Amino acid sequence: MVTQLFKRGSYFLGACAREVGANVMAANLYPFGFFNAALKAQKHSTLAVNPRPIILVHGIIHNRSAFVYLKLRMQKLGWENIYPLNYSTFHGNVFYMVEQLAEKVNEVMRVTGCDQVDIVAHSLGGIVSRTYMSLGEGRGRVKRLITLGTAHQGTALSFLAKGLSRGALDYDMKMKSFLLRLLENTALPNNSEVVSIYSAFDWTVVPSDNAIIRGQPESSFKNVKLDYLGHTGLLYSNEAFDVVTKEILSIETQRAD
Repeated sequence: MVTQLFKRGSYFLGACAREVGANVMAANLYPFGFFNAALKAQKHSTLAVNPRPIILVHGIIHNRSAFVYLKLRMQKLGWENIYPLNYSTFHGNVFYMVEQLAEKVNEVMRVTGCDQVDIVAHSLGGIVSRTYMSLGEGRGRVKRLITLGTAHQGTALSFLAKGLSRGALDYDMKMKSFLLRLLENTALPNNSEVVSIYSAFDWTVVPSDNAIIRGQPESSFKNVKLDYLGHTGLLYSNEAFDVVTKEILSIETQRAD
């Protein structure tokens, strides 16, 4: 019993230290993400390691620097056409954020010659991306969305969004909000899927099980729970990265079967 408590305590302290380190790293990288990089695109080869172009969507009050680590890891694996999205969250209008994502998807599809993309999104970016792929012109354009630390069922801390943005973002992220109920009750288009990667140690999603994603049809949604990873730490975790890559590549494996 004492040994188990000691082990849990050491895991907890280690996780706290990693989360502090992740936030320090994110703060140091933040200035490098202020501006959009030029879109250096190429036609997406059928022989590419990643089956589709990938768009990386950050969360609230962040920018494209959130995905520096993840993008570098993907490039080391030989992945092609990886595009971080820079968009504003301060105005607090989810549908305007969706419009910015839609413009990026259209541009990427045009220059790569693909009719679908994959998206990896952190925190609020998961809600923005899910709204895009579920409602309106985005339907069918996203093969797989993978979210990291996204409050798919809202969070008890949604009131904090009032101080971080204008608009109705605090209401949209409340538990059982109209937007979140709409997303859960709107069926995904055929051949689209969503994976939610989350951790009980994520203190932004309260309660942590609110990161569990549900929707229609049930077979299009999957949840992967990791241990002792904080909200920002999910962006820099080797374990989370391994799940992201496995889930993106697993689509083609399943189709081949």
